[in-house]
Amino acid sequence: MPKANEETLRRLKKIQDVDDEDALLDVTRSHKVKSSRAHGSKKSHSHKHIDHSKHVVHDVQEETPEKESEEKTRADTKKLLIGIGILAAVFALLLLLVISGDKTKRELTVDELHELNLKGKLDPSQGYLYNGYSFVKFAEIWHSQVQKGNVIYSVTFNNDPKSVADVPLEGSLSSRFDPGSRIYITFDTDLVSPKHVTVANAGISLTLAKGFQYQLTATCTNNESRLCQKNGVVTCDDKDKAVIYFKESEDTKVVLSDNCITVQGLGEEIVRAKDRLLLSWYGVIQD
Repeated sequence: MPKANEETLRRLKKIQDVDDEDALLDVTRSHKVKSSRAHGSKKSHSHKHIDHSKHVVHDVQEETPEKESEEKTRADTKKLLIGIGILAAVFALLLLLVISGDKTKRELTVDELHELNLKGKLDPSQGYLYNGYSFVKFAEIWHSQVQKGNVIYSVTFNNDPKSVADVPLEGSLSSRFDPGSRIYITFDTDLVSPKHVTVANAGISLTLAKGFQYQLTATCTNNESRLCQKNGVVTCDDKDKAVIYFKESEDTKVVLSDNCITVQGLGEEIVRAKDRLLLSWYGVIQD
């Protein structure tokens, strides 16, 4: 019994040591723990009910603005997401239209471009007729078709006829250049612009081999490289050979001299001179 009295006194002392606010908080916490109604009398239940009501009112007063703010934030977020979704959909639609337009352009073949060109439906920068030949630009290259005998050849050029018509072409050739002959392609080894000489050489070599069935041999004007040492040195002075000489020069032109054709120019100009020769050879530009 004394032990029970001591426990009662200890509890009373603890209650006296806390202020009213602490007591309320303590009652609230006690209510939460005892929500199972495992303990307590009617009196304590009534006290607990009153405090609980205060607590509920207190909670409503504090949480209602927070809930309103939270609902507003959710509504704003929803509007923002809807706006972003609409913008993304519009952007995707525009992108699809652009891609579709580009795809339509890319799907046009060279033959389709020729058909449009013959109907006069191409811009002059993309295609035009020159002396009865259709020229169209595709992938930055000019395309046309020429007929030799009963065969129609598709041919390509780096430049169109109008842009090379001003390049002088003079002289004449001997029978050394009859179709099927062997032609020696020669150039200097100390080139200023080997890239452009290579482009010019490739353009002529492909045409001569396919369109005219010439046999080609690459040579040099001196023996300062392995290629030159292997195939020998050939110049325009070798009168017993058909020679095409690529010469870098400030003076852009094509010179036909008996057994030798000199294609000359510097940089892009030597490529223009190459196209001038080929267009004349095919009969597109009539000299």
